[in-house]
Amino acid sequence: MRYEVFVGLRYLKARTGLLFSVGGVAVGIATVVVVLSVMNGWESMIRDKMLSSEGHVFVSGNLNTYRTMMREIEEIDGVDAVAPLLVKHVAILDKNIDQQAGAYLKAIDPEQQTRVTDIADYVPGKLSFESPLIELAASKTEDTIFGGIILGKNLAGNLMVSEGDIVRIMSKMVNVPGVGPQAVIRTFVVVDIYDSEMYSYDNVLAFISLETGQKMYGLTDTVNRIEVKINDIYKADSIRNEIQTKLDFVNVMTWMEAHETLFDAIRVEKLVTFIIEALIIFVATFNIASTLIMMVMAKTKEVGILKSMGATKRNIWLIFTFEGTLIGVAGAILGTLLGVFLCWSLQTWLPIPIPSTVYQIDTLPAEISWRFVALVDAASLVLCWLATLYPAWRASRLRPVEALRYE
Repeated sequence: MRYEVFVGLRYLKARTGLLFSVGGVAVGIATVVVVLSVMNGWESMIRDKMLSSEGHVFVSGNLNTYRTMMREIEEIDGVDAVAPLLVKHVAILDKNIDQQAGAYLKAIDPEQQTRVTDIADYVPGKLSFESPLIELAASKTEDTIFGGIILGKNLAGNLMVSEGDIVRIMSKMVNVPGVGPQAVIRTFVVVDIYDSEMYSYDNVLAFISLETGQKMYGLTDTVNRIEVKINDIYKADSIRNEIQTKLDFVNVMTWMEAHETLFDAIRVEKLVTFIIEALIIFVATFNIASTLIMMVMAKTKEVGILKSMGATKRNIWLIFTFEGTLIGVAGAILGTLLGVFLCWSLQTWLPIPIPSTVYQIDTLPAEISWRFVALVDAASLVLCWLATLYPAWRASRLRPVEALRYE
């Protein structure tokens, strides 16, 4: 063992205050790991929920030749599946028209839609708009039942309806001669509840069959959207460009463009959070510097003796830089272990509930990025080493005569 290491370790054992320096670095690193892991987990969960509820690329417009378009899109390399939809904004009312809510109505083909999204996983029963509940409800009302409808969990709660209840959809306005604009209202029966555990979707989404939607809006084999699922979500831009080249006069949008504002906000929050949390580690390095300066003052006699015995400036400099680096290494190891433990706890035995109306999800998520953890540890070690430079330089400049003058 080099004597610089031996002396540095002896000095560390003699200074209980160094524990606070190690603790400061450890707490700083643990805080950064936990906070950024929570931000990563939130972003990943939001993205995964979104992409399991809708396509990766959207083709919009008055698509009266959508079957031909779908075949052309499926020929593009990287496309897994496509599905036609009719998407409309509607008002949904309960049977007695006491409760009402705005909704995002999707008329879908269940077989094709399940190839693009995970909608079937969010419906307790089989994804179907045919149900015995329709006949049962029809026997209790004089209204003409237009079909079955699946409502988002929160949307159903707002309307205070459940499976088997009747709801009415106000889909469009028509001009009646001599009367004026009148709302077209169709009666549906709730056949299932959609629960994606994402508030913004469960609060507005409603589903009916594509055939029923086309009939309700008087359309003959026409849709206004084609959703595309691709095998690599980060190649959405290139797929979009290929679709746009093949299909003229249509609007093509990727999932990133559709939710650009949200993910831009998340990136800004992560950057600001990282800067703020990094200041904690920066402050901890000042504690290391002050501790080493106090050690240099306390070990003035020992430094003088070492130099009188032949130790060079470089030897003294190595002793104190070794101490600071060891503090950084110990703090990085303890901080990483503590941060990883807290993240694991959030995902297992210590879930923290959060308001889904604000954050879209029910519990605080955590997803550790090991590359980021390594970056944080490396940056903290560099800062800790830099914090040792001035104390080590000051110790190396001590003269033996001045150090031993009053001894």
